[in-house]
Amino acid sequence: MNDRVPNALHRSVVKIPSGSISYIDQGSGPPVILLHGAPMTSIGFVRVIQGLEAKYRVIAPDMPGFGMSVGANGFSYSLQDYSRFVAEFLDAIDVRDAILFVNDSSGCIGLHATPAIAARLRGVVVSDTVSLPIRGLATPVRWILSRVMGSAIMRQLNRRTNLLAWMVATLAPMWRPFNRDQRRAMTSQFDTGEKRDRILDVFKQMGRDADFMQAAAERAEQALRGKPALILFGQFDPMRFVGSIGRFKELFKQNQVAIIPLEEHFPILGSGGRIAAEIDRFITSLSKES
Repeated sequence: MNDRVPNALHRSVVKIPSGSISYIDQGSGPPVILLHGAPMTSIGFVRVIQGLEAKYRVIAPDMPGFGMSVGANGFSYSLQDYSRFVAEFLDAIDVRDAILFVNDSSGCIGLHATPAIAARLRGVVVSDTVSLPIRGLATPVRWILSRVMGSAIMRQLNRRTNLLAWMVATLAPMWRPFNRDQRRAMTSQFDTGEKRDRILDVFKQMGRDADFMQAAAERAEQALRGKPALILFGQFDPMRFVGSIGRFKELFKQNQVAIIPLEEHFPILGSGGRIAAEIDRFITSLSKES
């Protein structure tokens, strides 16, 4: 399978109260919604999309202020606003029986939105994200997010070098690196200091807004009660070793667990095809059960 340049993916735009939202809309079939985390945008899913589009309609929005999406006047770029964006976006594109995929920082955002979108969802895939709430063995992660990622030193370093986007595009896909054009497409999504700051602002809020993280867990547990979940992590993801899988198994009683061998926190990059295969297997299993 030959990789395409991410910018070649088909895009649409929809205007919602949160802003003007650019999103990838590729393939046809049952809908799969891919919510990106930071420091990425929708094009980080290029290999996942390539593995799914023959059987599914794959929809991947840029969050407001990320990639090609522009936040509306008054959009505060808070975790609460991002949660509201998810609900507005799914209402605008009017999908039904969708699978929602969340990972990294979109985990808390997407799960917080579930009371407003649960009726549109067939199931959820939770991939490589911190446990909700951040507690127990994961407590140091809260300090890293709030104190390290939220520090003035990190902000200046990332502003000057685009460090976080570069690391994700260059180092994370260890076993199957992206070519130069693909890396450039990904890093160019963060071409201003404001966009680079936004990555760190999301991380800082995750570390400091304990009420939001607690609410995300409670809302997901209630709203998705009885809906199936795939818990999908890289074998060496640090979040796996601080209890994330166990925590999500507590939240989602009807769960399946899959581990991507040899991968760390961003298997969607280097092992996008394997992620797509696990999503397909999950959806197929739901069809057999019904």
